[in-house]
This record gives sequence, C-alpha cells and structure tokens, in this order.
Amino acid sequence: MSKASRKNKNAAKPTTLAPRDKAMLIGVPILLLAVPALVLHFSSIRQQRASISKTVEGWRSIYHLSDEQVESIKKIEIDFHGTGSPFSFRPVHKKEETHRHHQEIGGLMAPEDGARFIKVMEKSEGKH
Repeated sequence: MSKASRKNKNAAKPTTLAPRDKAMLIGVPILLLAVPALVLHFSSIRQQRASISKTVEGWRSIYHLSDEQVESIKKIEIDFHGTGSPFSFRPVHKKEETHRHHQEIGGLMAPEDGARFIKVMEKSEGKH
C-alpha cells in the first residue's frame, strides 16, 4: 500500500457541532457582553434623569415653577444635555446654543424669574 492511500484511511473526519452547541458557542459570549451593556445603558439613563429632576426640582421654589413648567423644563434639559447613555455622544454646545437654551427655559418662567434665571445661568457659565 502506498503512503497516499494510508493517509486517506487514517485521516479523522472533521467533527461538526450540533446546532444547539453552535448556538451556545455564539450566544453565551454575546449574552456575557450584552447584559452588562444593557444594565450600564439603563442605569446611566436613570441617573441622568434623576440628576435633571433634582436640579429642576431645586429650581421649583427658587423660580416659582408650576408642575407643568417643571415637566416642560425637564424635557428641554434632556433634549439639550442628552439621555446620559454611555453609548451615545455627549452633546457639545457652543456658547450661543447654551445661551438660547437658557433663554428657552427662562421663557417658560414668569418674566422676572426668567430674567433672573438667565442672569444666574450666564454668570455661572451654564453650570447647573
């Protein structure tokens, strides 16, 4: 018998994985990455909303805000500052955009409270 024919007889056939095994081989690593990513995503969004709510609730008594004004301002803040998701880009704003943002919020308030709000925000360079 020649060497070529011996090699063919002794060669092991490649093993194939069952569909269930393939699913486990692919699915488990995906789950190990996806679950922490989802937890991080949703906890970051919750923290951002809580931070915005705390800030706006603090403004409630200072600027005499109603419930409707508070809810409108919260929406404006989330739209401007972002959701807080680590998988999204944090918005970078120019001074003019920040000024317009403060004017938009101040416009929802009573005229003297709005003017005072804009003055405080511009003095603190929009840090809130």
